[in-house]
Amino acid sequence: MNRGQVGTGFVCGLLGLVAVGCGSPDSDNKQTGPKMGAATADCGTVQEPLVLTLKDVKPAAGSSVANAGIVQSFTIVGKLLKIDPSFAYSAAHTAGGAVPSPVSWTVVGSGGDTIYTTLPMSWTNAHARVELSPPGLLEGEDGCVSVLPTPTFSYDVTAP
Repeated sequence: MNRGQVGTGFVCGLLGLVAVGCGSPDSDNKQTGPKMGAATADCGTVQEPLVLTLKDVKPAAGSSVANAGIVQSFTIVGKLLKIDPSFAYSAAHTAGGAVPSPVSWTVVGSGGDTIYTTLPMSWTNAHARVELSPPGLLEGEDGCVSVLPTPTFSYDVTAP
């Protein structure tokens, strides 16, 4: 090995150690992974997730809607939170699969709230029950852990 290669290797190794071993003073304050232990009023943990407050859930719980052009939506109150709204069918769900599948969602921030809305959709079975459970624990960028209420959607579909 000649001197140029040894010098380059040494400099690269030294820069690598500096990048890994040191960091900005803020690096110690960043959350890596979900928070654990006891929750606070505004930050849930794996053991005690914060149940998010929803408003404007549509279709409304207990309602009946025609099984055509259904637009599901909900607003997470007081949190700007981007999640993957991949809901599971509960035991009470009898409406079959969603059409189209997968369901497409749009996400929009509005003040301090986050609004989720589907494109128009339907279900494979009419005269049936739609009951969707949330995807599980949701981790924010700050490491706080939350969950959506269960069920998130609960309504009946009738023939179009």
